[in-house]
Amino acid sequence: MRFLLLWIALFPALVLGHEVDQVRAHMEIGKSEWSAIVEIEAFTLYPGVGPRAPDASVDHNFAGIAWIQQLERVDHQEIKETAEGYLRDCFQVTLDGMPTPFTIEFLNFTTDPPQWTTNQKGTALYRMKLHGAWPRDMAGPLELLWLDYSDEHLLLQVRTTAKTEDVFLSVMRVETKTPTKLAEITAAGKVGDTVGTSLRAWIVAGFEHIIPKGLDHILFILGLFFLQPKIRPLLWQSMAFTIAHSITLGLVVGGVFRISPDIVEPAIALSIAYVGFENIWVKELKPWRIGLVFGLGLLHGMGFASVMQELEIPAGSLLTPLLGFNVGVECGQLAVLAIAFLLTFALFQKPLFARMRLIASASIGLTGLYWTVERLFL
Repeated sequence: MRFLLLWIALFPALVLGHEVDQVRAHMEIGKSEWSAIVEIEAFTLYPGVGPRAPDASVDHNFAGIAWIQQLERVDHQEIKETAEGYLRDCFQVTLDGMPTPFTIEFLNFTTDPPQWTTNQKGTALYRMKLHGAWPRDMAGPLELLWLDYSDEHLLLQVRTTAKTEDVFLSVMRVETKTPTKLAEITAAGKVGDTVGTSLRAWIVAGFEHIIPKGLDHILFILGLFFLQPKIRPLLWQSMAFTIAHSITLGLVVGGVFRISPDIVEPAIALSIAYVGFENIWVKELKPWRIGLVFGLGLLHGMGFASVMQELEIPAGSLLTPLLGFNVGVECGQLAVLAIAFLLTFALFQKPLFARMRLIASASIGLTGLYWTVERLFL
């Protein structure tokens, strides 16, 4: 009973398995100018207490095409004002430290009636085109400073034309409050050296998908740890899991196949519940569990792929992102195991560890079970 009360008390901190990405931008840098098409989930711009505020409890696609088509002109005017204020505050492009002023065009309203698109979740998007320029005699680093109110990152594609025939594409996650260099502008106003997406950046992105942003994957790894916290069993399970998630990550991102997140995410949550509850009655690693972990790794690889799919990486530019992201994920997993060892090593031979193992495994199982229900029905 005391354990159940403790789990209920701590549970609010565990209910979010993934963060929600709301803003993406496709940016192009040319001679003496830049432009960016920015996509924002429309419901995030609509007042939460407005008369037509979407209700997630009524419909899974609570802010889709049907919702946005029933908004009135006054609603769209309020959304436009909110969007413009947000972008002018958050999307700051500077050349050699000097701001580059920009105009905003609402692309949904270039036709009558307005045309609406959705993201993978079926959420209706507001699409804005930003356009800025700088005098031709200016030179220096062109930088983007992203200042989101809630510290969410920006999913950014940058296309820069260094030469007439040479188009360079960079894909990146822009974190808040940290200036990101996009290109070096020459004195003639042309785009000089550009900053590409480095292997290091993708390693960091993969690591961050585990620590601190992948609580569901952290709990899965801890479920493996608490079965038998010894090097050899963990090495076998970790190797099987890594090989498996690398396979499906590459296949999904490469476009070989795709499974809806509505299937993958509940299945991942169910796998977390399984490894947690299984630890309660299984005391040591069995050969068949290696195969099970491999199968669950295939599943988790599809979940990892969702992050890279959001960035819409071109097919010809996949090698570096795939390698870096996989390395980052593996480093994140090893870090979770290392921290778990450091925190529990002194207790391995003591009776207290058996009780800790039971409580931790049950907590993992209950949390995974909740996520399964939430992702299926809420």
